[in-house]
Amino acid sequence: MPSSPHLTSSYDDVLHIAEEIDLLVHAELVSPFKLDKARLYGLNKNSVPSLLGENENPYELLMETARPLKCHAACLVVTGWAAPFENEMGNDQEPDCRPSEHPKRQRVRICVAIGEAMIVTVMRTSENPEEVMSMSERGIGELPDVLEAWWNGRFA
Repeated sequence: MPSSPHLTSSYDDVLHIAEEIDLLVHAELVSPFKLDKARLYGLNKNSVPSLLGENENPYELLMETARPLKCHAACLVVTGWAAPFENEMGNDQEPDCRPSEHPKRQRVRICVAIGEAMIVTVMRTSENPEEVMSMSERGIGELPDVLEAWWNGRFA
C-alpha cells in the first residue's frame, strides 16, 4: 500500500516538520530564547499543526498529554542552556558542570520532532539566533527518549 505524501515516513519529512514548527515559534516570540513553557504540537495527516499542550516541565507535559489518535507527527519545543562538550585541547569530554554554570554557556531553543519511528532535532543558539541547525542525530539527553516513549503510548 503506497504511503500518503503527507505522512512522516522519511528523515526529510520529519526534519521539515521540526523546521516548520521552529519557524512558527520563532515568528511569535519577542525573545527567541524566552519560552516560559515547553510546547507540544501535534500534526494531522495534512501536516496542520495544533498545540496539544504547554507546561514548564517538558516531561510532565508529555506525561499529562495523550497522543491524539489522528496525530501523524509531533514536535516538542523547549528552551534552555547548552555548553560545549570539549576540553581546552579540543577533545570531546563529559561536562563537569551543568550547562547553565559553564563559562561558555549559551541559550538554545530546540524542536524535537517525531514521526514513524524517527526523531529529528533542530536547534537555534543565542550565538547565532537566525541560523537553524539540524542535529546529525536524534539529540542528546533524555528528552528524545521520553518523547519516543510518549509517541509509543508508554505513558498511558
